[in-house]
Amino acid sequence: MKPNPILNGDQTEIREGDILFDCPHCGKNMAIEAAGAGLMVPCAACGKDVEVPIPDADTPEEPLVAVPRPPLDNGESSAETIRQLDTALAMANEQIDQLIAEKEALQERRAFLEQIRMATSSRFEQIAMELATVQDALDRALVLLAEARSEKPV
Repeated sequence: MKPNPILNGDQTEIREGDILFDCPHCGKNMAIEAAGAGLMVPCAACGKDVEVPIPDADTPEEPLVAVPRPPLDNGESSAETIRQLDTALAMANEQIDQLIAEKEALQERRAFLEQIRMATSSRFEQIAMELATVQDALDRALVLLAEARSEKPV
């Protein structure tokens, strides 16, 4: 399964259900059929291996907001175009609200994880200090042992 680069001016066919992603090495846009999710594939532009993302259930397969096309002929009324634009705007506003809620949840999760990281870091510092104390005691014991071995019995 070969990824399709989506290069500037390239008219590579992208089908519904394809996974769209960027190469983390060179930033080129890539597309691969859904069966490639989770696979390692070479980037068509830079040749480096890239892991194809696995879309989650919340990822829509269609564009988030379908922008209505302008009337092709005078048969469509401007009122219909305005209605379509209002519908698209309402959908976009709902998606914005969802994204804001998701962002807030992620910020809370990040703060929680940061607290855990700080607590763990503090524990590791304490462990390092205790190990240094143990090492000092071992060093002193070795010196005493060496002195005891070097003394000749009277």
